Amino acid sequence: MTAKRKRWRLVVGEIGLWILSLFIIVPYLLVVLTSVKSSKEAGLFRLSWPSEFLAIENFRILFERGYFLQGFTNSLVVTFGSAVIILLCSALLSFYIARVNTWASRLLYRLFMFGMVAPISLVTTFNLLKSFHLLNTRLGIIMVFAGILIPFAMFIYVGFIRTIPREMDEAATIDGCGPYRMFALIIFPLMKPITFTAAILVFMNVWNDSQIPLFFLNDNQYWTLPLNIYRFFGYFRTDWNYIFGNILLTTLPVFLLYLVGQRYMIEGMTSGAVKG
Repeated sequence: MTAKRKRWRLVVGEIGLWILSLFIIVPYLLVVLTSVKSSKEAGLFRLSWPSEFLAIENFRILFERGYFLQGFTNSLVVTFGSAVIILLCSALLSFYIARVNTWASRLLYRLFMFGMVAPISLVTTFNLLKSFHLLNTRLGIIMVFAGILIPFAMFIYVGFIRTIPREMDEAATIDGCGPYRMFALIIFPLMKPITFTAAILVFMNVWNDSQIPLFFLNDNQYWTLPLNIYRFFGYFRTDWNYIFGNILLTTLPVFLLYLVGQRYMIEGMTSGAVKG
């Protein structure tokens, strides 16, 4: 293949990717523009610049009547709490599975891999949370998210830890490090790229999830931002500028986090691909 032909293939591929990206960019741009329009103009659903810029007024309504700060606080607590538990538990578990080659570790790995495909049993989980008095609490939701996402995070961690030479473990043992100290001082600092990747993926999953809070949170004072959109839609079902403004503020943290961390995310996803 000549260099000129190869260059044209790259150009055509890049143009194709830009066209495909419009399927994401255009709807998001419509949300942004509609959120700063008047109610009458927003109801037309046109991808056009607003005749009257009402961003301050629209977002003031969101904060005053949309319970946005309450939903944001709930989402922040649930997402941060879930991420800390998921990353800590999955990192420790993955270190054991990747370094200890016994029938027990292999069985444990298969059991957690089964947890990635097995659906959640809503009735059983509901009764379990009720028995431990965790139903309709943020702590209960955090535990449910941890149970769902620990297998996923563990799967990412195990592949990365297996790329770390065992000689580092042996050198740390000779220097007098126990397993926990070795993990904290030697292994975990090397897991920074994959930890950042797992943190972003966990954050996106928990922050955007609306089903789990809907099933296990009856009191709307604990509702997260995705659920808060449903409540807000009930109040302003004809005012699409307010509804789209709520959607914009709900998705903005994930969007900004991905923009800031996409380089580290790609680095983390590729760094563990050498050895499975």
